[in-house]
Amino acid sequence: MDEELDDYFDPLGTSEEPDPLDAENFSATEYINKNFPNEASLNGLNAFVENLKAQQSRIEEGIGRAIRRQAATGRRARADLTDAKLAVKELFERIKAIKTKAEQSEELVSDVCRDIKSLDVAKRNLTLTVTALKRLVMLVQALEQLRSLASCRRYEEASKLIAAVEELASHFQDLSHVARVADLLERKATVLGDLRQQMLADYNSLHGSSHSELPDGWGAAAAECVEALGPTMKREVVTQFCLRILEGYKDIFQPPKEASGLETAERRFAWLKRTLREYEEKGYATNFPDSWRVPCGLCEHFCHVTRQHLVEILSTSHHTVDPELMVRVLRKSIDFENDLARKYPADAPLEDDDDNSCAGILGTQSMRSLGLKYPDVITGYEKSSASKASSSGAKASAGKDQFAPRFRGIISECFDAYLGTWVKHEERDLMKKLEESTAPQADKMVDQGGGGENDDDDDGGMEPRYIYKSAPELFHAMKGSMTKCAGFSTHDTLFDVFQSFRKIVAQYASRLSGLLPPIGSRTPLVKAGIQAACCVIGTAEYCEETLPQLEELLLKLISLDFKDRVSFDAEQELLLGVMNRANEALVQSVSCSLDEAFGKMTRTNWAAFGQDVGDHSPYVGDILEKLPKQFGPVAGHLSKIHYRIFCDKFVQSFVARFVAEIYKCRKISEQGAQQLLLDTALIKTTLLEVPVIAGQVKQMQTAYSNYVLREMGRAETILKVLSSPDVDVDAISAMLGEGQNDAVVQQLLALRAGDSADGAGSGAADLQQSLRDEADRLAAATGVASLGSSMNYLGDALSQKGARASEDLKKISGDMKKNFQKLGFPSSLGVNFGNITGKKGGTSGSSG
Repeated sequence: MDEELDDYFDPLGTSEEPDPLDAENFSATEYINKNFPNEASLNGLNAFVENLKAQQSRIEEGIGRAIRRQAATGRRARADLTDAKLAVKELFERIKAIKTKAEQSEELVSDVCRDIKSLDVAKRNLTLTVTALKRLVMLVQALEQLRSLASCRRYEEASKLIAAVEELASHFQDLSHVARVADLLERKATVLGDLRQQMLADYNSLHGSSHSELPDGWGAAAAECVEALGPTMKREVVTQFCLRILEGYKDIFQPPKEASGLETAERRFAWLKRTLREYEEKGYATNFPDSWRVPCGLCEHFCHVTRQHLVEILSTSHHTVDPELMVRVLRKSIDFENDLARKYPADAPLEDDDDNSCAGILGTQSMRSLGLKYPDVITGYEKSSASKASSSGAKASAGKDQFAPRFRGIISECFDAYLGTWVKHEERDLMKKLEESTAPQADKMVDQGGGGENDDDDDGGMEPRYIYKSAPELFHAMKGSMTKCAGFSTHDTLFDVFQSFRKIVAQYASRLSGLLPPIGSRTPLVKAGIQAACCVIGTAEYCEETLPQLEELLLKLISLDFKDRVSFDAEQELLLGVMNRANEALVQSVSCSLDEAFGKMTRTNWAAFGQDVGDHSPYVGDILEKLPKQFGPVAGHLSKIHYRIFCDKFVQSFVARFVAEIYKCRKISEQGAQQLLLDTALIKTTLLEVPVIAGQVKQMQTAYSNYVLREMGRAETILKVLSSPDVDVDAISAMLGEGQNDAVVQQLLALRAGDSADGAGSGAADLQQSLRDEADRLAAATGVASLGSSMNYLGDALSQKGARASEDLKKISGDMKKNFQKLGFPSSLGVNFGNITGKKGGTSGSSG
C-alpha cells in the first residue's frame, strides 16, 4: 500500500531537499517569517499562495487515486481467501476417507493373523509340554538307574547319570510348587545324598582293613563321581580324609599330653613329613587325582590343628615358658610355613572346571549309552548347557582364591600376643649385660687409634681417641636382638624392642654421667680421673654417632605403620649433655689446679711492691708448671675436635678468672702493675703454646689465638693504666680507648695504690656488701669460685673511694654490665647494681 501511495502521491515534488512542511515540529509562524522577512517580499504573496493551492490539489488527487485502487484490491483478496477455504475443506474430507479405509484394512489383517497366532502359540505350548514330559520320563528313569548303579558301586556310569540328572532337574526348578514335581526333586536330593554318604564311607574305609573289599579301579571311578557331585563334595572328601589321618597326630600332641609342649615342636613337623611319605607309600595317592592336591590339604589342616594346640599351650603357660624356646619354636614355624608356601603355591589351580566336564558328557552318544530315552531333549540344548557351564566355570574361577591355601602366618601369628614375654626377657638380658660390662673392674678403655701422625690434618683426628669397650659391645647386643626379632616380627614386637633400646641407651648415658666428678667439686682430677672424663666424652660421642645408624637399620626392617614413631632424638640429647658435662669437669679440674697459684698472686702486697721488674713472679711459675701437666693427659685422650673444644672453654674460664684476680689484689702500685704486666705477657704466651705442645699439633685454630690475644690484651691495657704515673680521668679514658665509661675509670682509680679515699660511710658499706653478693652470683653461674672473692675486694676498693652520689651509682649500674661483658663474661651474667642504687638513693634521700 505504501509503495502504491508513493507512486500516486508526491506532495512536494522531486526535490532531494526536505520540505519544511514535512517536519515534525513544523511552526507556521516561523515558516511565514522565513518566506516573508520584510514588506518588500510581500509582492510575491499571491504567487506563493497559488503555488500552495496547486500543491494541495495534487495531493488530494493522489489520495483519491490511492483510495480507489485499495478498494479494488480488497475485493480480490476476499475472493481468493474464500477459494482457499473451500480447497482445504475438500482436502480434509479426502484424508478422512483414506483413514477410514486404512482402519478397515487393519481390521481385516488382524482377523487374518489372529488364527495364525493362535495356532503358533498352541504349537509352541505343545512342543514345550512334550519336551517337559520327555524330560520328566528321563529324570525318573535316570534316578532309578542312578540308585541301581550306586548300590553296585559302578561310579563311572553313575558320574555320567549325575550330570544328566542335574541337567534335567534344572528344568523343573520353576515348577517346584507342583506336588508331583516337588516329590520328584526331593527324591533326586535323597538319591544324591545317599550317594554322597556312601562315597564318604568308601573313602573313610581307606584307613581300615575294609578297603581291600573295594573293586579294582575303584579310585578313578569314584573320583569321577565326586567330580560330578561338585566342588563341595570334593572338599568334603578331602577334609574328611585329612582329619581322619590327623586323629593319630591329635592322640600324640593334643594338650595336655606329654608330647604337647613347645620343646617337642620339631617332632610335630617331623610327624607331618613322615605322614606325607606314608601317603605315597601306602598307595593313597592312587585313589585321589593330583588336581585334588590332597597333600596340600593335609598340610593346611595340620597347620590349623597345630595352631589350636599352640594357642592352648601359650595361653596357659606363656608366663613360665622359656622365652628363648618360644622364639626358637616361632622361627621353626616360620621356616616350616615358608617351605609349605614354596611347595604349594597359592596360584596353582585348585579346582577343575567340573561344569564344563559335565557338559561334555551330555551328547547324544553318551545319553544313548546310558539307555535313556529321548536324548534329543538334552542334546537339543547343548548350546544352552555350554553357556551355563561357561558361566559356572567363571564363577568357580573367581571363587578359587577363597579356597587357596595360605600357609604364611597360619601358625606363627598365634605367637604375636605372647611375644611381650620375650621382649622383657631381651630387655633384662641387655640390662644385665650393661651391668656386667660397666662394672668398675670390667669396663676397660679401648684405644681407637686416633693419635696417628695425620692428626694435624684437617680431616684427621675427628674420631674418638678412647672409648669404653662396653659401648660397642652393648650396640652389638642390641643389633643382635633387633636382627633376631626382625626374623619373626616387624610389627608391634619390633617396636617394643625399639622402646627397650631407648631405656638401655638412657641407662647407659646415666652410667657414663656417674663416672664424672660431682658438680661443684673443687678437687683437681688425678690422671685416672682425667682419662675417665676423656673416655666418657669419646664413648658418648661414639654412642651419639652410632644411634642414627641403628635407627636407619630399624626403619628398614620395621613395618610402615611404625616408621614415624621410631626416633632416638631424646637419647642423643642425653648423650650430648653427658659430653658437655664431661668437658666442664675437665675445665673445672684444670681451673682448680691453679687455685694455689692465684692464691699466691692475691696474697702478694702489690701496693708495697718495690722489687725490680725482671723475672716473672712465683705464681706465674706455678701456672707454667701446672698447665702442661694438666693439658698433657687431656690432649692424649681426646680427639682433635674435642681437644679444641676443651681449649676454647678453658681459655674463656681462665681469662675471666685472671681479670677477677687482678681486682682481688685491692691496691696495686705502679711498679707492681709493671710486674703484673710482665707476668701477663708470659701467661699469654703460655696460653698460646701449651695447647700446641701438649696436643702435639702444628698450631691451634686462628679463632683460639685471636681470642687469647684480644682478651689478654685487655688485661694488659688495665695493667698499663695502673702502671702509668700521675694519670687522671681523661688520661685513663684515652688509654682505654673509645667506648669506656666512667665506671671503668673509677674501678681502675680504686686499684691505684697512690689514691686514697676520704672515708667509708654507710653508703660505701652498702656498696661493698652488694658487690660481694653480686660476685657470689657470678661465681656460681660461671663456675669460677675465686670470682666471688675478687668482687668482694672490688667492693672494698670502691668503698675506699668514699660514698658517691646516687646519680653516680646509677651510672655505674649500667656501665659495669658492659664492662663485664668486655672482660669475657656472657651477656646474661651482667652485674646487677639495682639494689646498690636503691640503697644509695635511699641514703642520699634521707641525708638530703
